[in-house]
Amino acid sequence: MTISTDFGTADNLPVDISIPGYRLRRQVGSDAIGLWFDAEQESLGRKVTIKVLKPEYEHHEGARREFLNEMDRLAPLAHPNLLRILDSARGDRLLLVTERIGQRSLQTLLAEGKPLGEEVSFQRAHDVARALDYLYRKGLAHKNVSPRLITLVEDSGSRLVTFRNVITAEELAALKGKLAQDANYVAPEQLVGPHEIGVKTPCYQVGALLFHMLSGQPPFGHGLPKEIAKQHATQEVPSLQKKRPFLARGIYDFVAACTSRDPEQRPALEEIVGGLEKLADGKDPGIRPMGAQRVAAPKPRRRRRRR
Repeated sequence: MTISTDFGTADNLPVDISIPGYRLRRQVGSDAIGLWFDAEQESLGRKVTIKVLKPEYEHHEGARREFLNEMDRLAPLAHPNLLRILDSARGDRLLLVTERIGQRSLQTLLAEGKPLGEEVSFQRAHDVARALDYLYRKGLAHKNVSPRLITLVEDSGSRLVTFRNVITAEELAALKGKLAQDANYVAPEQLVGPHEIGVKTPCYQVGALLFHMLSGQPPFGHGLPKEIAKQHATQEVPSLQKKRPFLARGIYDFVAACTSRDPEQRPALEEIVGGLEKLADGKDPGIRPMGAQRVAAPKPRRRRRRR
């Protein structure tokens, strides 16, 4: 799945598609059954993203049913950190209209391999945690928590891209043992072990994502997805303090608690949301790893006076 949202002209569209009321500009992505386009809603002059069923599937009963199921699942969702549904059509041509996917994703901010800074990191993680908490309260989950599926919109907020990614909690649990999630943020219980995938699984993903933003690198670095996933499945997440030794206000405890290998020892999503708000306010979030001593905040270095 690729996402690109450079709002260009209508030249060289891959298929000949005309949608009344909308002017298609450029294909920006695709998934198994759909094509995504940058478009303009002509009546309002509003930039939007449109997902349409691939032309080869227009008369495929199974694909149409899957597209309709996705429409039904996404239509009731209303949260500031999920891509908003604006319109849909259920006639001969199936389509979903959402607010425009932003020109940048979180992945573009992380591409240079540099830390994003505490304020930005806390805000982005807070947006993601709120969206995931909202989904789980509705018995749903996001299949792939990944920076490339976190779009940055014009109001400076973050949105989780929902196309083909919002599934039921039961469907997520059924994916155990399959690497359907970005390997850099996959929770151990998604791969192996006695623990079941559940409401504490996204807590690990948020913790791993926050680790990446604060350090500039994913917890286990870059490499082949299977090798990275194996490390998540068998090893403790490395110390953030060793990579960024001068962060403070309980950050190290917070990340360590979120990325505990045992889901039962992680804070709940609601607690993570509150903890990130405290961190953004310069306060200790009050969350620490269970059964572990608090990670001491580094003391400021004293400058020696020259004689």
